[in-house]
Amino acid sequence: MIEQDLFADAPSDDEALTLATYAERAYLDYAISVVKGRALPDVCDGQKPVQRRILHAMNEMGLGPSAKPVKSARVVGDVLGRFHPHGDVAAYEALVRMAQDFTLRYPLIDGQGNFGSRDGDGAAAMRYTEARLTRFAELLLSEIDEGTVDFVPNYDGSTDEPRLLPARLPFVLLNGASGIAVGMATEIPPHNLREVAAASVAVLKNPATPLDELLALMPGPDFPGGGQIITAPEDIREIYAGGRGSLKARARHRFEDLARGQWQLVVTELPHGVSSQKVLEEIEELTNPKVKAGKKSLTPEQLQAKQAMLAVLDSVRDESGKDAAVRLVFEPRSSRIDQDELLNTLLAQTSLEASVPMNLVMIGADGRPRQKTLPQILGEWCAFRVDTVTRRSRHRLARVDDRIHILEGRQLVLLNIDEVIRIIRESDEPKPALIAAFGLSDRQAEDILEIRLRQLARLEAIRIEKELAELREEKGGLEALLASPAAMKRQVIREIEADARRYGDDRRTLIEAAERASVEIRVAEEPVTVIVSEKGWVRARQGHGHDGSQFGFKSGDAFDGAFEVLTTDQLFVLATNGRVHSVPVSQLPSARGDGAPVTSLIELESGSRAAFVFAAPESAGVLFATRGGNGFACKAADLVGRTKQGKSFLTLDEGDAPLRPAVFFDGMDTVFCVSEGGRGLAFPLSEARQLRSGGRGTILMGLEPKESLLQAIVCGAAGLVVRGAGRGGKSVEKLVAGAALAGYAGARARKGKLIEPRVKQASLALPRTEFKT
Repeated sequence: MIEQDLFADAPSDDEALTLATYAERAYLDYAISVVKGRALPDVCDGQKPVQRRILHAMNEMGLGPSAKPVKSARVVGDVLGRFHPHGDVAAYEALVRMAQDFTLRYPLIDGQGNFGSRDGDGAAAMRYTEARLTRFAELLLSEIDEGTVDFVPNYDGSTDEPRLLPARLPFVLLNGASGIAVGMATEIPPHNLREVAAASVAVLKNPATPLDELLALMPGPDFPGGGQIITAPEDIREIYAGGRGSLKARARHRFEDLARGQWQLVVTELPHGVSSQKVLEEIEELTNPKVKAGKKSLTPEQLQAKQAMLAVLDSVRDESGKDAAVRLVFEPRSSRIDQDELLNTLLAQTSLEASVPMNLVMIGADGRPRQKTLPQILGEWCAFRVDTVTRRSRHRLARVDDRIHILEGRQLVLLNIDEVIRIIRESDEPKPALIAAFGLSDRQAEDILEIRLRQLARLEAIRIEKELAELREEKGGLEALLASPAAMKRQVIREIEADARRYGDDRRTLIEAAERASVEIRVAEEPVTVIVSEKGWVRARQGHGHDGSQFGFKSGDAFDGAFEVLTTDQLFVLATNGRVHSVPVSQLPSARGDGAPVTSLIELESGSRAAFVFAAPESAGVLFATRGGNGFACKAADLVGRTKQGKSFLTLDEGDAPLRPAVFFDGMDTVFCVSEGGRGLAFPLSEARQLRSGGRGTILMGLEPKESLLQAIVCGAAGLVVRGAGRGGKSVEKLVAGAALAGYAGARARKGKLIEPRVKQASLALPRTEFKT
């Protein structure tokens, strides 16, 4: 049976498809089905298919705002049986979401029973809950029987369902949407009804209304849970202009004074999508951290976060309930704790400050999924609404014409009632006889034959005259409306403004720009010596002036370098792919043991490894160079990254590799380069290009074909030390300073001169007097 279904429409041998082509077409059909039939809302009514079908089914069942609610299971069963042949769980979850006032800004379903909570609690089973439509659903369904939208056959052709709902307001903005399709996703935040209505009216009056004018009327999202948007207005504008971005949202709070000078911080509104339970779990994780998988102990970051939180916070409790949807109470460690310090710590380390993504992807009026800007959304909806009101007016005009036609027939009968009765009494076929006698239409004759005797009274004639006058007046108004596009737009505007007055409410979310909260972890400024081994193990020993020969290492490892810095400085790792990673010196393990591999403190890209490790204060300079002879200078502060993944900094050509970076300080103004051929070149540091964001740099030293640069260093008046192997392999160490250093002077990118005495594989170092903290 499965094989028959799979190959029922298989092409003939002449039209054979490859498996790849068949799979591609099948997957494309599936992807389009998911995009248009499940995951994305329509710009016209703002609903996904399952939501549209639920609302239509409930409307057909008579479950209006004033009706008695029925079991949700009955609604889900009707939806599945008539319109949506999918799982009952998916349909019920969609119904539940439309009933949650903390999820939708304007809930479309009035749920009776447990429909979940903002803390992530699930709804009760559908057999326990009841549902009916809310008054906001009238904005979607009130005109559905007035010829406003097309109806299409359902999945089995047994009944019809609306292709769209005749939305009187742009629900795609009012309630937003969230969904993941194949190859695309949507995250549309909710907005305030009054503001959206005002923006829609502006577009109807002037389709070319600038974005800035729209944002003056509708400044941003309005979340059901309130909160505060701290994103700058210019950044919000960029999001609506491009259709994608991220908003920064923050909880709203107040400080409550208690007895004896005590106080507490109370959070009353949370960012969209954040629950009280989530915040409590984050604080628990910060104050009682668990050892991460693969680690033997807590990481330095975990210890610092714990210390920062416990330094200001004593306890937290959730007092949310019927009286307050959200009430989180934070008690400080002491009344002497600065209020802003406690607030900033909580905002920076918990979801009390969070990002809200925006991705305005939806099915457009042309039926295609697109990412849209705010003017495009409002423009397409306004065109849909004008078309909807036009169709409604035509439908109403047709009904008015039909009613006038019926009443004119009845009026004629009442004037000749005796003759009509005689014809009906004496004729075997009264319908054709009436048509012939009075010139009636088939529709009028049918109505007269079905009329009740009591409707032939004299009083009925007066009612007919009155109704005819009203209908003819209404017909004239409808014809004038349909004949004038300007009048039609004015009618749409009046209806939108009326709906805004009836259904609108005040904004809940405050939009006020603010800087993102950050916590500065206080680190005591103490001198330390960072010790690096050849295999990349690092540790920090207190104080300066240590004898490097006294440092111990693991078997097979050896000393690579020592850097006298402060605990407030940074350790830097240059990877073989040119990325630079930074680690605060204060987070390095102590020198009581062998330290820790630097790779455990950072996250290297696949295929790369740590090439060089060094430490320096942020005010120091750093000279980068490559074996290909390129290089540039920057400040150590430019190398500090925000994440363990580091930052791309040194651009490497194919086959090139980085050299050991050279740290320098004020007073060191000469760059000295040594090549593989034993040549040296000295030039002013000012000739080296300064690149704060990194890059490839410029040529530091000219090289012979197949020759490489061995090292580049920055020195001062004390010069530098050249080491290498002389004649017979004898070790050579020579101080190059003063006139000797000037002998190698030249312009940047020159080839320099041979170093005397001749050495192989020369290396450069600074005299001990040049080391600085």
